[in-house]
Amino acid sequence: MSRLVTIGIPIYKRLEYLPHVLGVVEAQDYPEIDLLVSDNGMNGDAVRTIVEKHYRRPFRFRQNASTVSGSAHYTQLIHNAAGEYTTILADDDEISPNFVSELVRLLEKHPEASVALAREEVIDAHGNVMRRSTASVPEILRGEDFIRAVWRTRQYGFEALCTFLAKTSKLAACGGFPEIWAATSDEDLLMVKLCLGSYVALSTQCAFRKRFDESSFGYAIELDDLARGIRDFVAQLDSDPDVLKYAALHKTEWNELRGYLVDSAWNTYRFRWAGMYRARMPVFRWMAAGFALPLPKYGRALAHTLMDAAKRAALERIQRSCPQAYKVYRAAKTKLIT
Repeated sequence: MSRLVTIGIPIYKRLEYLPHVLGVVEAQDYPEIDLLVSDNGMNGDAVRTIVEKHYRRPFRFRQNASTVSGSAHYTQLIHNAAGEYTTILADDDEISPNFVSELVRLLEKHPEASVALAREEVIDAHGNVMRRSTASVPEILRGEDFIRAVWRTRQYGFEALCTFLAKTSKLAACGGFPEIWAATSDEDLLMVKLCLGSYVALSTQCAFRKRFDESSFGYAIELDDLARGIRDFVAQLDSDPDVLKYAALHKTEWNELRGYLVDSAWNTYRFRWAGMYRARMPVFRWMAAGFALPLPKYGRALAHTLMDAAKRAALERIQRSCPQAYKVYRAAKTKLIT
């Protein structure tokens, strides 16, 4: 007899993708699916009506009386899951028809694994594949090695750890998705907790498709919120009871892994601050935001970026006010390079 699997779909205000994702769930080739749709956007009867119209199988529906945080909403799906296994699928994302069956097969084959992940594909608004994770992965590996691969070497090409399959009891024991400011890396911390002292199962025979937009990949967040979220993430790495229990037993390895996690988080901030946010923010506010980076570790990179910005600003002023002098400068620089 097949194990019951809960697919949780969290809904906020956006409803236009819901009919499509319902079709994605209905297309699963696994026989025992418990679909749980949860409305966190106070949408009245709209969500239930769409599900009744577009999903032909039995389903369950829940609705929050008032909106809670995204992390809390995802955790509610875990606590209300009826299946032995649970996966959470955002309304604008997709999974291949064999996603559940393949990952259940893996977890049944490898009971030592806490979590199973599919091949990851990043898709655009029209469903076209923009990039995908590597075509060759081990079927099973230590959770600690998975942490190294994701946050240090990036060797498997995973970008989003939000949709996976795990035992519902294990997810609940981990506390679900932790409350972190602006939901910064909440799925990362949950994945770390699933990995520590355990194993991860991987398959390239099924796919999770993450739809790219600025919000879903965290590019729409205010830079101040990103900095606060990273500080919160790091603080929880140092205070979560499950993590502390592991760290006490594996001090050397945890110190190594923690370093990768913290460096990855702050490098994300540094690259976004030096790149995309530079054009979004007033210059003095942007400069001040650079000092959110931990010093002295990022002091040299911070100074280099600020000096480069000052140089570019000066050259832009010269180009506007003295275009002839700027042409002479560019010609001299080109001559020196060649």
